Amino acid sequence: YLNRYPDGEFAEDAQEQLDAIERQKRRDASDRDRALWDQATMANTADAYREYLRLAPDGAFRDEAIARLSALEEAEESAAETSAAQQEEEALRLSANTKRIIEGRLNSLGLRPGPVDGVFDNDTRRAIRRYQTARDLEETGYVNEAMVVRLLADSVQRIFR
Repeated sequence: YLNRYPDGEFAEDAQEQLDAIERQKRRDASDRDRALWDQATMANTADAYREYLRLAPDGAFRDEAIARLSALEEAEESAAETSAAQQEEEALRLSANTKRIIEGRLNSLGLRPGPVDGVFDNDTRRAIRRYQTARDLEETGYVNEAMVVRLLADSVQRIFR
């Protein structure tokens, strides 16, 4: 829930429940296991959680270590994908005017890109992701050539309706 809705209505309740579970696990864990877990969480790296799992494969924090390791690996993969998408957008060398046109098209579709000012801010990135999701495009939050073509095609189709 917290990964999907970090600011959701029940986020604070969910965090409190997770904290209570963590406190109970700490009470139940052996001193060695607790020390290994503390080392892993202080480092908070994929390698640290792998090491915890190697040294305490049945430890009290096993499930949490697996979850954190998975989240870190996913974040690393996502960062690589985001970097590639960002580079692809930069390669388009979009002018401020072109960016305003893109923002205007997103706005006309009701995707709320924020001010149509030629600056791709967080609101614009969110609108781009919404557009990509709605059109079954790879959801990156960055513009690529295929998305620009699709966005323009959508705009032309609206004219003829």
